[in-house]
Amino acid sequence: MLIKLDIPDVPAPTDPFVGYWGKQIFTGHFSDNPFVVTLTSTYVRCVFAAREDYLAAALHLHNVWTIDANQTLKVSELYRCIARFESCITGMYLAVRSMRELRKRQDLTVRERAVICELKPKPRFLGSAGELLGKMRNKMQHIEEELAAGRLKIDLPIMIQPTGPEIPADDPANPKQTVQTIDRLRVHEHEVRFAELAEWLREMVDYVDRLVGLMPISWNSADGKVFATTPDGPAA
Repeated sequence: MLIKLDIPDVPAPTDPFVGYWGKQIFTGHFSDNPFVVTLTSTYVRCVFAAREDYLAAALHLHNVWTIDANQTLKVSELYRCIARFESCITGMYLAVRSMRELRKRQDLTVRERAVICELKPKPRFLGSAGELLGKMRNKMQHIEEELAAGRLKIDLPIMIQPTGPEIPADDPANPKQTVQTIDRLRVHEHEVRFAELAEWLREMVDYVDRLVGLMPISWNSADGKVFATTPDGPAA
């Protein structure tokens, strides 16, 4: 069997995480509401961690199937890959929960609500994608309960498994040869394609960029926080 990998990158060309943290340190947060500050900062932290875990998991997965001169299969890289994907799913779901709670806040200003709540179309990670992430996260988090109750009947490393379809290879010289394209993650009975994870992470990163846009551009002792001017007038 031949192996192909299909796991897209998740670029962050503007590095909005540094932008958010830098502005929070030097010019202050866009909100003085401690609940809004906590929810936005939790969201940014979780998205940053989830993206880092996804990229590391992808690297470990490539290493698993990169055969060295000794033709050895790097089993430890598979376990590193699984651990990073587990952390990625957990971080993404916590980011979903943080953003959902933030969007429900009735005390958001008009300016904040326009950026946080009125994005059209609604990002997929806040819809059914978030529900799937929650199911996968809960399955991973409650393994010990299923073990104690005798309901878990499969090996734990196989429960969190990079996998994909296997089809016959187009090789007349080897008619029984097959090709498996590893393009998804299976968590027990749930599956998500890497392309979907990457797209949801891109949406999440875009939201971090939007939060950076809400941050003050400067601070001074006379005026306090100074915000950028929008096409509709002063932002704050």
